[in-house]
Amino acid sequence: MANRGAMAVLIAGVPAENPTLFLRVGLAVGDPAAWISVAEKSTVILRDVEIDRARVLGDADRYACPADFKPPGGLDPDRTTATAQAVAQCLRSLGVERVRTDRSLPFVFAWHVMQLGIALDYDSELGVLERRVKNVQQQAALARAQQVTEQAMQMACSLIARSQAQSDGTLRHDGAPLTSERVKSEIARNLLDQGFSMGHGAIVATTPDSADCHHGGVGPLHTGQPVIIDIFPRDEASRYWGDCTRTVVHGKPSAAVVAMHRAVLEAKAASIACLRAGRLASAVHQEAIDVLLEHQFRPSRGTVSDDPTIQHGTGHGVGLELHEPILLDEGGEAILAGEVFTVEPGLYGRRDGGVRVEDMLVVTETVATNLNQLHEGLDWS
Repeated sequence: MANRGAMAVLIAGVPAENPTLFLRVGLAVGDPAAWISVAEKSTVILRDVEIDRARVLGDADRYACPADFKPPGGLDPDRTTATAQAVAQCLRSLGVERVRTDRSLPFVFAWHVMQLGIALDYDSELGVLERRVKNVQQQAALARAQQVTEQAMQMACSLIARSQAQSDGTLRHDGAPLTSERVKSEIARNLLDQGFSMGHGAIVATTPDSADCHHGGVGPLHTGQPVIIDIFPRDEASRYWGDCTRTVVHGKPSAAVVAMHRAVLEAKAASIACLRAGRLASAVHQEAIDVLLEHQFRPSRGTVSDDPTIQHGTGHGVGLELHEPILLDEGGEAILAGEVFTVEPGLYGRRDGGVRVEDMLVVTETVATNLNQLHEGLDWS
């Protein structure tokens, strides 16, 4: 029954692409859907062929398809437009005059809602807080993702460390050149066997490419040079992400790389010691920066340089997205118990290459729980 003047909460889009909507709908369909809440009663609108499965996996009070809310002129043949039309008609049928929505609402939904004279209010925190704090099951999903990520990391670092150096310094394995591309292919195969995808790729970068902290890496790998390996796959079963970085050197690292590595590990340890509920994320970041500054490394955010420098923040939230609020960086707010972060200080330069070491940790009221087990050294032989 319509309740004139009602307020609603609306989250809409594609659940497979929108983690907040995925949590409300309960399944990662690739077609448009919407979750509507009015007076603490929720309605999910999605394709008719998905409704039975959604009822099993989700917990909404009502499930409907766009055909249940046809506008006077009928539904548009375009599936996304039709879903947006149905959402607007559903809101009208419920007597809704004002809608609160989140940062992810596609404009097609907003436009059709507003065409019916329903006001939209943007809530910057809607869906953010619930995803920042992970429950026991979500923490377990992240721990599983990190375990599989570490298995791939062990394989990749060992592959590089145990390859054969040629007279020109290039590495070979099983009679073929060992390149960044080849190592990434091996990582992808390893993860695929575990039911994980590598949608954003992986980083296997060495000198001079690793001077850019997010360069993916190309070409042959060489003995004596640091290789940054950053693996960040998604578990296709739970949809939670792993994220781990290690740095490996085939043969003997230079004195400069050893010094960089020592500073990075000290910075990571200082940040982890500060990582607990109630602390500011900016303070956790500053702990790492202070250590790196004490080791005489300078910041150069946004600029690649010859000398090793500090290029980025210390970490980020992780969950149903690889990078989630909040950041361990300048301006970072108070940390909550149950949040999960990466801690990943690094140093990067064209001359000596790059070094980064990254763990994933669960925040508690006291000591953060580290989900990583792998060693942090440069030697993986």
